[in-house]
Amino acid sequence: MDKAEALRSIYHDHLIYIQQKVRVDYDNWRQQPVRFYFSGRSFEITTVVCHFRIHPDRPASGYLIQTTDRTVFCLYSQLETVERRQIVARGFWVLSFRIQNDDELMSWYVEDRKMLGNLSLKRITSFHGHVCPELAVGAKFCEFVQNLFNNGIIPVSGYSVLAENNTSALDAIQVLLGATLGNQRLSVTDNGKHVYTLFSHSEKKGWKARLRSLPFDDRRLFESLQETISRERASLDDIVSFQHLLDERVERLLAMSVEELFHIEEASYETVPHESAVAYHLCSVCSDFVLVSHSIKKDDAIMCMPCFQKMALSRLGATGVH
Repeated sequence: MDKAEALRSIYHDHLIYIQQKVRVDYDNWRQQPVRFYFSGRSFEITTVVCHFRIHPDRPASGYLIQTTDRTVFCLYSQLETVERRQIVARGFWVLSFRIQNDDELMSWYVEDRKMLGNLSLKRITSFHGHVCPELAVGAKFCEFVQNLFNNGIIPVSGYSVLAENNTSALDAIQVLLGATLGNQRLSVTDNGKHVYTLFSHSEKKGWKARLRSLPFDDRRLFESLQETISRERASLDDIVSFQHLLDERVERLLAMSVEELFHIEEASYETVPHESAVAYHLCSVCSDFVLVSHSIKKDDAIMCMPCFQKMALSRLGATGVH
């Protein structure tokens, strides 16, 4: 069970409440529990799913943890007193609840936990590992391309895609369209934009899809929770709420039409990235093989980009240029 699935289960209250004091083995160097003892058994902790605050004015002392049998528990430490004048205070650990396993839930609850109601989402999630808004955007671009296929506008073969970002959306394109970095039907220019250009080589045409401005009503809350979590000041409720906002965005993106989500315009076929020959040079500095398309020739020497940059920086330093 990944973090998102665990947080969805908490939101929907798919929990078995325990709320008992337990003994815990704590690793001071890693600052996390490594084992707890409950009902006469020892449970080894394999993963800390997330870390959160119990009290807003105290350091984070709550953990969602996963044990060797992949069961997720909530464990937190509690001080017996909250008086600030005490340098050392006695405390104890509480095993709060465990999340129900798949075999304890009806099948549709398991689907909800994994957000796998959409068939395309099932395929890309098994490849990518989790569901996120960027993955949904990529899936909707693929829907646009597949509509062109289904309507006979372009043939299923002989196309390529240029993506202007390096986000999870690329995994959707690689799985659903079969355009990958390896077969060079997917090219990436990382401008940090959700802009995708489809080229049909047989039709000598191009279509550019630009993500529209999405007026999410939750923007202020979303940004506030995001900052709280990044500064490690979040409670478990904050983390669960943020995951729910992410899931709502995914559902909203998937429910939108291609035209609602993207501004579609024609693109010049002259801008299509050309397939590069897989040929290599030997870098004269580090002796690594580097693609011809990524090598630099300088003073009759062939260099890879990192070696060229190091040389350029050293020359700038030698001339006193800052």
